Amino acid sequence: MQITYDSIKPYILEEHFDNSNVICKFKVENEVYDSNSYIKVDYKDGTHNIKNMARSSVLGRLRSTVTSLIYKVTGGGLVGNIASMATSETMRQNVSNTSYSRKDKENAVVEAFQKITHNLYFDEETKKWKIARKFSEFERRIKANPIAKAYDKKTLARMLLEMSRADGQLEADEKEFLEEFLSAETGTLSELMRRPALSQVECEEVTKEAKENVFMIVAACAIADHDFEAPEKAKLTEFGTMMGIIPDKQNELLRLAQDYTIELVIRDSKEMSRDQLYAFADKIGMERGEAERAQVRFSKRIDG
Repeated sequence: MQITYDSIKPYILEEHFDNSNVICKFKVENEVYDSNSYIKVDYKDGTHNIKNMARSSVLGRLRSTVTSLIYKVTGGGLVGNIASMATSETMRQNVSNTSYSRKDKENAVVEAFQKITHNLYFDEETKKWKIARKFSEFERRIKANPIAKAYDKKTLARMLLEMSRADGQLEADEKEFLEEFLSAETGTLSELMRRPALSQVECEEVTKEAKENVFMIVAACAIADHDFEAPEKAKLTEFGTMMGIIPDKQNELLRLAQDYTIELVIRDSKEMSRDQLYAFADKIGMERGEAERAQVRFSKRIDG
């Protein structure tokens, strides 16, 4: 379904605007969710409409959901809090000396709500959002071991940057995606880009209980681009090996990330033909049979 400001009004507890930052609280059933967004301005058409860019697509919604998941599992950004995002370079370039229309603000609140939808499902019968109580194995593992150590968060940030550059270039939308995780403590994107590649020693020092979740998050981010090809696969394997994760375990964790991504797409599209499922599986390097099994498991979980 299309999410609009009017459709989510009943779930808005608070919405606070601090320059370009939008900080929200939503209440679904009896659960309160914190989320955030910021207003991006499109100067090309002379209006202050939010840039839809990648976020208007399935790719954008996948990235937004993964962003929200990382925010949740790291306790609020990779290091820091919502307010720290105001320092991001892309934001400073796009929003200085800008006043925002009501529509700008409403669109930003909608984007903040979209970031929590991985916790929810829309009940077509009651036409209401409800808490998704049946989580995937990927989500259960992520929630069971939140990434709490500052070193682990900083190393994850560097891995995400290196993964984004695995094909030799860093696109504008990838920069925007990465900056949502950064704060003054991790350093700006420019500062991280000047750091050398992670060494084996640095990867080995990731906390033992965090290693598998770090690997799964990096995998999920890599395949959320729908372009999980040889350079990305090689980089992910390199990270896993340097952290001391054996190949069989790497394959298991990658499959869980692929399952999770397939489920997000199924949830977003509501209906996927077998051909569509296979086409998406091919893009994320997933065996077609495994993709079909993931679809069946998802249906079983939803249907109870």
